[in-house]
Amino acid sequence: LLYKQTPQGPLHLNVFYPEGHSSDQKKPAIVFFFGGGWVGGSPSQFYPQCAYLASRGMVAISAAYRTRNEHGTPPSACVEDGKSAIRWIRSHASELGVDPNRIVAGGGSAGGHVAAATATV
Repeated sequence: LLYKQTPQGPLHLNVFYPEGHSSDQKKPAIVFFFGGGWVGGSPSQFYPQCAYLASRGMVAISAAYRTRNEHGTPPSACVEDGKSAIRWIRSHASELGVDPNRIVAGGGSAGGHVAAATATV
């Protein structure tokens, strides 16, 4: 799902739903941000965790964000994109079947920093 269009290109969310999920349900959600030192990485890093948590009843999301090697951007752009992802998920919660008050974020390395920064959204 496209969540943001940047000057460097589009950014997407990869959403994993529990079996039988529908948008009228209000499931808790987790959003993962990949690690890579703000330089590189891929949302696929957290696909196994997303699949597992979806099998346990959560909507699990792995978010793309801009990095230095791919987009030529500084770490501040990573944080900006992470916040944009959370805002987009909250504003589209009814379409996604997500409870907007039960969204958590996590990540590895730089993605952990991005996840922590989303707490201010």
